Order: sequence, then structure tokens, then C-alpha cells
Amino acid sequence: MNNLFRRLPKFLPKQLKKSGVTEMVASSDEFAVLEDVLDRRVPIDSLNTLKLALQGKKFGERKLDEIAIGIDANVFLKLSNHTRLTDIIDYFGARHKASLIIPGQIIQEFWNNQFAALQSVSVSLKKNFESFNADMQRVDSRFGEFSEKFSSLAEEMASDFGYVRDAKTVANLASICEMLAAKAKVSYVPRARFQSIARHRKRTKTPPGFKDDLDGDFYVWADFLSGLSKAKGVGEAFEHCVLVTDDKKPDWSIGGSTHPILVAEVLSLVGSTFEIWGLDRFAREIVSFIDATGAAE
Repeated sequence: MNNLFRRLPKFLPKQLKKSGVTEMVASSDEFAVLEDVLDRRVPIDSLNTLKLALQGKKFGERKLDEIAIGIDANVFLKLSNHTRLTDIIDYFGARHKASLIIPGQIIQEFWNNQFAALQSVSVSLKKNFESFNADMQRVDSRFGEFSEKFSSLAEEMASDFGYVRDAKTVANLASICEMLAAKAKVSYVPRARFQSIARHRKRTKTPPGFKDDLDGDFYVWADFLSGLSKAKGVGEAFEHCVLVTDDKKPDWSIGGSTHPILVAEVLSLVGSTFEIWGLDRFAREIVSFIDATGAAE
């Protein structure tokens, strides 16, 4: 009897396929295929994607509105202050046809790490430096040259992150959330179910996330892949995928070249090519698309 039950998972799909109800079974465990890819229970074409990365091969021209797009937490924050914010919101609101995926992990990371912490970090850092600078100037006047360099860095940080305190920025973030709520799909994988895979991938330095102490980047990736898989499962068509992130760590990309393991995982899971774009490139692609297609009706 025990042998019979062990054989049922392999036996039933074959019988159901004959009766024409395979799709019902395929959706009974939507995360199984993703687990297989992430845990290497199925092969990925990593050698070929490594070769293409080393050769610097670029993917052919693809229409922006036909590319499945995901957004990372750091981009979500910077969108609110981007010079092309209006174009980006208008593009997603009226033009984008393919999947727009928000990994669930980025929502809490945005609030916990970026929005909450960065409201004050640039300001407090600048104040602390001004106090430190005054003390050092009294001790040694030669500190002035270093002071200028550090002051420049502090000003740059305030420019990049200080805007979060601005009321207009908060209003822009609310507009972005409103647009995303209407257009995007938020995707999560079960955390406990994927915990073991996250741990083993970190120990083997499998991207993304091996440069971090915790597993946030892994769950951003797993949530994004889950969203792609669900979109394909309901018949949404796309041949290319992009994750928009300004994360510069090598477990995502190096010098503009996406990590070949990530490319291979997307290819194995949904049969599509994959790239990582920074926010500025994404904004340029939107402007180019608008220029080429004309104003929205």
C-alpha cells in the first residue's frame, strides 16, 4: 500500500493528461517548479549564459511594453524624486501591456530599511560630522583637506537620500503606490517553505544575496520569479524580463552585465531572457519608447 501512495504523484498526472484535465493538476502546487529551479533539482543552462555574458552579447531589440518588469526597493524609493517620474507613471498607467511585478519582499524592505531609516540618517550624519570637524580643526589644522572631501560626500548623501523628508516626495510616493495598485501584481513565496533553499544558496554563494547577512535579496528574487511563473501560467505573453534595481553588488550584476546564474534561472523557469537595468536606463527606455510611438491617446 505504501508503494502505491509513493507512486501516485507520478501516476496521476499521466492519467489526468489522458482525460484532458492536466492544467488543473499543474496549478495544485504553484511553487514546486520554482523550488526545483532554485534548488537545482532541474538543470539550468548556466554554462551557455556564462559564455554569453563573457562575450558581452546583448539581447535583440524588444518593445518595452512587451517586457515583463519587476521593481526593487531601492528603485521604489528613488522613483519619487526622479526627473522622469511623470513619464514613468504615465507609461505604466496607459502603455505597458506585459506583466508588472512587485516582489512582496520589497514592500517591507522599503518601509523598514529605506523610508524609515533614511529619513534621518543623512541629516544626523551631517550634524555628527560638523561636530567632529570642529573638534578636529582645533586639534590639527591639516585636517582641513580631509574635511572638504568628507563634507562633499555628506552633501552627496543628503542629495541622494535627504529628499525623503520632503512632503512632496511623500505625495509622489503615494501616487506611485496608487498607480502600482492598479497595474501591478504583488507576488510572495512562502517564507518557511523556501527557508532551507535560501540557507543552502547563501552557503554556496548562489546569487543573489550572498553579499548580505540576511536573506532579503533571495526573497526579492524568489518573489519576482514566482510572479513571472504565475503570469506565464495564466497565459500572459512575454519573451524578455527586466528587474529594475540600483543595487550595485556583484551578486546581481557586474559592469552592466547581469549575473549569468540569474539569467539561467529565468530561462529555465519561464523560457524568457532576462536583464537587470538601473533606474536611469529604465527611464531612458521609457522616453525612447514615448518618442518612437507618440503621445498616449
